Formats: sequence, structure tokens, C-alpha cells
Amino acid sequence: MSAPALHPGVPLASAARPAILSRSPAGKWLGVAFAILVPLTLTWQYYPLPDGSARMDALPLKAALVECQNLPLTGAEQATFSKATVVKRLVVASAGSAILTLIDGTHDRHAVHDPTYCFRGAGWAVGASEQVPLARGSARLLHLRNGGETAEALYWFTDGNEQFARPLLYWWKTTLRRLTFGASGPEPLLVVLVSASASPPDWPALLKAWPELQSL
Repeated sequence: MSAPALHPGVPLASAARPAILSRSPAGKWLGVAFAILVPLTLTWQYYPLPDGSARMDALPLKAALVECQNLPLTGAEQATFSKATVVKRLVVASAGSAILTLIDGTHDRHAVHDPTYCFRGAGWAVGASEQVPLARGSARLLHLRNGGETAEALYWFTDGNEQFARPLLYWWKTTLRRLTFGASGPEPLLVVLVSASASPPDWPALLKAWPELQSL
């Protein structure tokens, strides 16, 4: 006669496996991690992290060589950004014109996406890309095409100390910030500039003429 299973219809090896895992070091550590992360996740919803609105408000509409005009968000943009804080402006300079979108995801981190995916989702094909040096890091320049229309987009993240174009680093910094309740540093903002005419701006010249943007 074979030995009875611990649970009817379940082989002995399968029934015993959860108990073995629960006694293993890995199982204990998973339990500890779960016990820590669940309360933290619930706390994050109610802890008011400082946002980047003051930095965004400090960006003037007019600089020495650049003039800007506030633009309304489209319905699709309002739905996408949800609770995030967003500034959208038309930028005009001798180096060219662009649309600036500045996003602070402190109150809705899921509203901040990899810009490459956003452009693809909007129907643009992303071709070549290249790194563009900034004062405290680098940005990423994308070459876009949608049918017979072409455009360029320059983007980076900035926390006031470092400028970078790596979405994974953004997620790491924002996760660490929530784990430390803001003690790890300011919230990274996403800066996106998209060419506003058939001829893209001279990006290095535009950035040089607009130091206020790089000071965010």
C-alpha cells in the first residue's frame, strides 16, 4: 500500500514542497521582505513627498535669447499624465522652435514613461538616436518619422544634480526616494523638447541660449 498524500489528490512531494520552502532561508527572507514592503507601500500613498513644482515654476517664460508661451494639454495628454504636474510650452529662439513638455511624476510616477515608447505609441517610427552632452550629464536625441513627416525629440531626466537619459535610472531614483520618504534627493523631472517646424532646431545652440532650462 502506498503512503497517503497529505492533501487528497495531491502527491506527497507536491504537498510537502510549500513547507520545505517556508523553512528555507530564501523563504524566510521573502517573508521578511513582504512584511516590510506591504506597510511601506501603504504608507507611500499617504506620505506627502516634496514635489518639483517650485523648480518648474522657476523656469521663466522669457529669457535673454528665448521666449516661451504656455500651451494647453490635449485631452489625450490630460488622460495620460493624470495626477502628474505638467508644463507645456512653445519655445521660440534664434536657434529654432520646439515644444517643451516638462513632467513631474511625484504624485503619479506611472505617468512618466520612456519617451521612446510614447512616440512609438503615437505612431512615430524611431530611427537613429544619439547622445547630446549637457551641463551635468547628457540627453538623448531621437530622429522620428511618421509617413512623410519627420521630427526630432531631445529628452533627459534631471534631479537638479544629475542629468541623464536612462529611464531605468529614473525608476531606481524614484523608487529609492519613496523608500527613504524623500531623503535620497529631489524628484527627477522629465524634460522633452520636440521640434515644432519642418527644420529642427540647432539643439546645442538652443541649449546654450537657454541655461535656465539646464538649471532645473
